Amino acid sequence: MLLGACAPTPPLTTPAGSVPDLRGTWKGTWGGTPLTLVVLEQQDAAPADGVSIGPWHVLGRDLPGVSGVLTFTVRGEPVSVNVQGRLGSSNGRLTLVLEPLTVNGGQITLAWRGEHRLAGAGTSPMSWEPQGPVELVRQAPQGPGAVRR
Repeated sequence: MLLGACAPTPPLTTPAGSVPDLRGTWKGTWGGTPLTLVVLEQQDAAPADGVSIGPWHVLGRDLPGVSGVLTFTVRGEPVSVNVQGRLGSSNGRLTLVLEPLTVNGGQITLAWRGEHRLAGAGTSPMSWEPQGPVELVRQAPQGPGAVRR
């Protein structure tokens, strides 16, 4: 499945219209195994490509971005990794491209399917990590005074 792990990042353009707030917990599956994405932060503009010198982005595009934690199952055990993502338009649809911040790399590309659903596919260069279709559904906030953002 190494060829699938080399899938190119879809070209993203600046999203048309407003970008939904993705912060919160999303649960579902990746290649048939449990998957949880917790989006902790969402930025209006984050470097998408180009050149950065230290913390300064000097050339390239900015796209809305997210950061959080991705938890998936490897060999029957849950594994959590930090993740960063970019939001843009691809093929006329709002798309979220997530990249785990690990030495293994990998990528999950998700299309917006409505206020509470993301769907797409994920790849990893490691054969023991999940591969294939990804489905995520936004979870209702929990606890007293919880308000959906």
